[in-house]
Amino acid sequence: MSEESLVWVSLRTLHKQNLLILKLLGTIMAAQDDLTAAVSALSAAVAASDTAVQAEIAALTAAIAAGNTAAVTAATAAISGLSAKIAADTAALAASLPAAPAPAVPPAAPPA
Repeated sequence: MSEESLVWVSLRTLHKQNLLILKLLGTIMAAQDDLTAAVSALSAAVAASDTAVQAEIAALTAAIAAGNTAAVTAATAAISGLSAKIAADTAALAASLPAAPAPAVPPAAPPA
């Protein structure tokens, strides 16, 4: 094979590798966007859940101070329900994330 042919084969190989790198960068950027959205959703859900839990803890504290057994039971049940919702929301969020793509491996030798 002539030197000029080897140069063209090398250039073709580099071009293919550059295209592969660009494709992988696009995939990585899309995954980063998905992760950012998931973290934002989780942050909002945790903040809302925390607000709800704090309200129920205040109600529980007031009910305990007043000796109101029914209110204590209701507040405890509400906190348990919120805890289950937090777990379900977290699991759903994790399940919604896309699977990591399999890495593309360039050929070991340049095509002839």
